[in-house]
Amino acid sequence: MKILIIKPSSFGDIVKALPCANALKQAYHHMCEISWVVFNRWASILKICSDVDKIIKWDREKGLKGFFEVLKKINETEYDLIMDLQGLLRSAFLAKFARAKIKLGVPGMKEFSNLLIKEVYPENAGLNSTLRSLEPVRFLTGKIFHPEVNMKIDSNADEILQDNGISGDFISLIPFARGKGKDWSILNYNKLIDLIKKEYFNVQIVILGSVKDFGKLKSDKVIDLCGKTEIEDVAGILLKSKVAVGADTGPMHLSSILQTPSVFILGTLNIDDASPYMGKFSLLLNENDAKNINAVKPENVFSEIRKWMR
Repeated sequence: MKILIIKPSSFGDIVKALPCANALKQAYHHMCEISWVVFNRWASILKICSDVDKIIKWDREKGLKGFFEVLKKINETEYDLIMDLQGLLRSAFLAKFARAKIKLGVPGMKEFSNLLIKEVYPENAGLNSTLRSLEPVRFLTGKIFHPEVNMKIDSNADEILQDNGISGDFISLIPFARGKGKDWSILNYNKLIDLIKKEYFNVQIVILGSVKDFGKLKSDKVIDLCGKTEIEDVAGILLKSKVAVGADTGPMHLSSILQTPSVFILGTLNIDDASPYMGKFSLLLNENDAKNINAVKPENVFSEIRKWMR
């Protein structure tokens, strides 16, 4: 059975949708081949998921030309099933023009994409995004699947840690998030770093981020690995972390499904959609004003870190 999943972006959303591939493998007793359409930038995420058999890259930078290029790749195969887990107009158009016997979308499809692809259980649009990604499988099989992900991580994490003088226990901070309400301030992170080092002076602190983030958090108490890691390396480092701390970002969601204790600092009203569903995690937000992420105090974040360190 040939199955195509369309979920091209973004980092965190792809991570939260990975259980769909696992559920399909269970539903069809591993007698299926799962292909996944993803933007080039995020293709490495799927390399660490052993439930995905083929990765079809979509060059978003090429605009309409990139759309027709990926459509051509898709139409080299006639699929038994296509699932649009993105639920946007561009992904629905891709599914619409692809060849498949069955085409389904998730609850909560946007931009009128439900006019192109069947939206299953639209009344469940408010579910956590991980659970929404499983709804098309439930629609097909009548079964509820517990979210699971099979991971295969082949990284240079050990070499990167060694080359940067990181040994023993360490905490990973992921301070730099893109998107409104995700930017817990550098001042708050520096206060948190001071709290960590005061109590756990032998524990090192690692900063993870992109090359553009290198040097943004200026502190002699941290080791800045921003721009020194690929996605597979980030996964390997998070596996070895005692705790990971950050906002609603892809690496944080990856940390959670890897079963690394993860402290999420959130600034959102849509907590059900933004929050992780799998793994070990704490959620911190300002209950009086959910949008004001900077009202979350470093002392409260440190309290959660301390719980996981124990």
